[in-house]
Amino acid sequence: MPESQSKSTIYLGMGLMSLTGLAMGWVVHSPLLMVVAGGLGLVIGGFIGWLGGRLFMVIICLGVLLGAYLGYRTGDQDILIIAAGSGGAIAGFMGAQIQSFFPRH
Repeated sequence: MPESQSKSTIYLGMGLMSLTGLAMGWVVHSPLLMVVAGGLGLVIGGFIGWLGGRLFMVIICLGVLLGAYLGYRTGDQDILIIAAGSGGAIAGFMGAQIQSFFPRH
């Protein structure tokens, strides 16, 4: 079982993931999706925060923001969504590799 993390780490995870879910619903103009994705983000973000994945989540959020920015520059909403998801996925792979360089306690 992983060691227990501080509450700030868990709250940061919940905040980052729920804001990501809310942003997805906002981009596609769906209040229902905002509520569902935001709620799932709270649960998943709390779990990842409990596991201690703060750096991993921050790296993924930066990838999503960079992908969304590049997608926004194209002017097409569909490309924005795909670019944000691709940026998050690529950053997730990179985050897993970056975390392997840091020692575990």
